[in-house]
Amino acid sequence: MTAPSAEWPRPVPLVGDPTSAAQRAGDPAGWAMPEDREGLYAVVAARRDVRRYRPDPVPDDVLRRVLAAGHAAPSVGHSQPWRFVVVRDPATRDRAAVLTDRERLRQAAGLEPDAARRLLDLQLEGVREAPLGIVVCCDRRTPAAGVLGRATFPDADLWSCAAAIQNLWLAARAEGLGMGWVTLFRPEELAGLVGLPEDVATLGWLCLGWPDERPPAPGLERAGWSRRLPLSAVVVEDRWPADDGGPAAPPSHLRAPGREAVVGARDEADRLLTPPGSLGLLDRAVDRVVALGRGEVTGGTLVLAAADHPVAALGVSAYEVRVTRDVARAALAGVSVG
Repeated sequence: MTAPSAEWPRPVPLVGDPTSAAQRAGDPAGWAMPEDREGLYAVVAARRDVRRYRPDPVPDDVLRRVLAAGHAAPSVGHSQPWRFVVVRDPATRDRAAVLTDRERLRQAAGLEPDAARRLLDLQLEGVREAPLGIVVCCDRRTPAAGVLGRATFPDADLWSCAAAIQNLWLAARAEGLGMGWVTLFRPEELAGLVGLPEDVATLGWLCLGWPDERPPAPGLERAGWSRRLPLSAVVVEDRWPADDGGPAAPPSHLRAPGREAVVGARDEADRLLTPPGSLGLLDRAVDRVVALGRGEVTGGTLVLAAADHPVAALGVSAYEVRVTRDVARAALAGVSVG
């Protein structure tokens, strides 16, 4: 077989793939988009779960672009099972916020005290404050066997909707919008709130609006909830390791230290010069920090300030006046808690 001559050039289709095998072989990376690549990675790295919003409205054209990005997501069997319920009504947003508050209290009751307090402190007012709410739904009324790919993985339609959420989130970030994904709902309660029919499932509530914060790092990392795992911890080559040791507990800063570790930290502190109980609640907090293995601090500048209030001369202090001077000198020597 001979190649087409200059007199009869290779036909190029007006629809479909215009490239030839020779072109693809000559430049395997020719499909790359180098002018957009850095921007894409920057948007991915800068995506944040935003909790605080301004009341300014989102223009319709911007909203349409974000929704169109969600609609461009990949879906199993090209089924496009996602549906986006855009909630503008303040009363509906208020009712949704009540549902999240109720569920937050319910979940906090089952957590360790420290984790429960942090959960209750999390900012979820975006459900009320964001000018728009988007309830992402999955229409599961088509039988799984009728969708290419779902007969073997019936939940692939839900995964498709999760991919749509990621597209929405990245598009919102590129537009300068904030988005937060709230799943502190009972699914049936959220479905009832927006009138979903049977077999249309919800994946949660998305808050959307102009952010009233510009977080430099993910919120739950900044709140001490957990850390991002290194890439090496989530990549496996060829097959699952036989000796993986079972699932590890998620790395969370909120897990309370064991009682023995707290007492051990207190015993260690007692070997140093410190007025017992002088810091009140802070004493107990320091014991817990040390028990969690976070007592060592490196770098930075320590400014040590010490003084006695004049009222100490009236004999109302639990310790003699000289203790302040002794503790300050011991701190300089590295043998004092503070």
